[in-house]
Amino acid sequence: MIERHWVKMAVIVTTIAWAGGADIAQARPFARQPSAPGAGGVVTLPYILNDNAGNMWRVYNNGWLQQQGNMPLYSQGAMLTINGNQPNQPNNQGRIDEKTGELVIENMQANGVSVTRRILFVKDELLVRYIDVIHNTQNQEQTINLTLQSNLNFGVNAAQFVTDPKKKDENLAWVAQTGAGQSVVEMYAGKGSKIAPALTWPQGNNSITATLAVTVPAGRDVAILHLHKVVATQDAGIQYVNNLKETVLMKTIPGPLRRIIINFPNPQGWIGDVELLRGDMLDVVELHSGDQFRGTLKESTFALQTFYGPVALAVENVVGIINVGQFRPRQLLVTADGQIFGGRLKKDTLELQLSSGQLTQIPLAQVSRVGYRKRAGETDEWTFDRPMVLMRTGERMVIKPLTSNLDVVTRYGKIAIAPSAIAAVSFQNEENGVHEVFLTDGSKFSGLLAADEFDMVLDAGSQSVKFPASAVVKLQLAPTLPELDDMAPTIHLMNEDLLVGTLTGKLNLETAFDTIAVSATEIRSMTRAKESVQDVQVVLWDGTSLSGQLQQTELSCELKSGITMKVPLALLEEYTQPQPRPSPSMIERIKGIIGDLNADDWKQRDRAQAALISMGPVASGPLKELRAKQPPEAQKAIDIILQKLEEQRKKEKPPSGTNAHTAVPAQVPQQGVQQLEVPG
Repeated sequence: MIERHWVKMAVIVTTIAWAGGADIAQARPFARQPSAPGAGGVVTLPYILNDNAGNMWRVYNNGWLQQQGNMPLYSQGAMLTINGNQPNQPNNQGRIDEKTGELVIENMQANGVSVTRRILFVKDELLVRYIDVIHNTQNQEQTINLTLQSNLNFGVNAAQFVTDPKKKDENLAWVAQTGAGQSVVEMYAGKGSKIAPALTWPQGNNSITATLAVTVPAGRDVAILHLHKVVATQDAGIQYVNNLKETVLMKTIPGPLRRIIINFPNPQGWIGDVELLRGDMLDVVELHSGDQFRGTLKESTFALQTFYGPVALAVENVVGIINVGQFRPRQLLVTADGQIFGGRLKKDTLELQLSSGQLTQIPLAQVSRVGYRKRAGETDEWTFDRPMVLMRTGERMVIKPLTSNLDVVTRYGKIAIAPSAIAAVSFQNEENGVHEVFLTDGSKFSGLLAADEFDMVLDAGSQSVKFPASAVVKLQLAPTLPELDDMAPTIHLMNEDLLVGTLTGKLNLETAFDTIAVSATEIRSMTRAKESVQDVQVVLWDGTSLSGQLQQTELSCELKSGITMKVPLALLEEYTQPQPRPSPSMIERIKGIIGDLNADDWKQRDRAQAALISMGPVASGPLKELRAKQPPEAQKAIDIILQKLEEQRKKEKPPSGTNAHTAVPAQVPQQGVQQLEVPG
């Protein structure tokens, strides 16, 4: 697998607010609250809650909600199914968590997983929050189809999906105006999230369904979060979704749960499995015993001895310190821009002025975490959009752009790759023990970087360093991988490598009756027979289909990034070129017709335009190449023709909807605990 999410819980958060009159921001308080924290105990289901609007909320034994009363909008809310079946709860009991006040319905079974639903009624914010913990009870990985559905008592007069402003092809929420006058917000993902469920609303129906395929590692858990809200108007609901601060929402959830939610972005501040400690009004020092001292840290600078040399960090750039290591502790210093520098501080104590004014020296060996108070101008999210190196020992450092090529030994030979063509290199591959290279053109392949160490320059202080290849987890040179559209030529290989580029050269195909010479640039698709190494089926630019045995055992490929490779035919799974090059005779015909686009006779111009359009999308490539050499009138005609050909192409083959690649992640595994994520 290229990308592996090791997520420990599935979190489903349901928020329900009752709006009063025209003032949608004023929500009516609950008439009765559930047991407060500390008042734990067993309760009988259905669990009942009344609101001041005259409605009664019931939580049934499998955790879904029903509303009854004066104006009940929900007939069934937050219904959860796993692979088409509702989790089975063997009794009608739940319990109140004495620490959090949550209603907990646990040990529900569904198709090889167990489900625990944690439901919290928040008095001040008038929220009903669901946390669904879905645990894989099997000894092998499972992919489950998780579905959430809400049904309304009233018909839907109008409804609208709200899209992610950062990812226009993903819907975050559904906002519906009901026949009761009020509107409902169903929000299933946060802005900028890595994944979002598919939302389904049959027009005219009064139900909304969110579905998501979730891979659950053996013995582990997976996660989703979603919100329900009642508002006065549809516009108010859309405004609520657009204005929601996901970082604020996530901070209301306990750290261990917040850490593993996958469809809402997590606030910054997690270093592996340890949360960065921050103070509000004062700095804070936490000891291994759990004691916390608050005051003002009086350190003027941090002198850190690292394996690559001494580093001095100004106090104003440091936001926190984490002590790691059981036998010989070392410190991870986190900066305001998200960098992490690891080593041992020269000074073995921290000077803290308590709020009483007393100065105290705290031994560094007794410290677990240190957090500075929030400073003015700090961002809520770190932006990792510069070249970075991530180390096995926990460091995450911004580097100056590399200037030398990187040599990679691959199945396709030794390749020298310019840094500008590399998006990332993962040095930690769980599948086969080799490195994985991700190019800026979307290609990805396995190999081994030939260098034993890398010469780099840190952005902080411009310090020259040498990093051993064995100490590096990942080298990130670009913030994201480009999206692959349906026009990109791709080569899918049996070893799961993906090359974005075009086959080149001449191929000889021995058919049942003759040997056919084929220009590789004219191939639309080629697949290899699984039972034979050299038997292939080839489809050419004009639709001609040929089957036979290739004489060549290697295919020449020119990647979009400019790299040339020799691909063993035995590894080929499928080659697809949506824009193959026509034959030389067809190109000459196109050139001849283009000349008529500038003719004095308008009928001749129209005939030429119609003839080029009739050739279909295959004519697009040559037209684009020849356009610049044509007079202005012909260029305008070519632009119209290209637009028509693009419309034809979309009708012939709808866009594949390839998902955007995720940003190259900057989380670093700490002490070998957290698994590395790599873009797929």
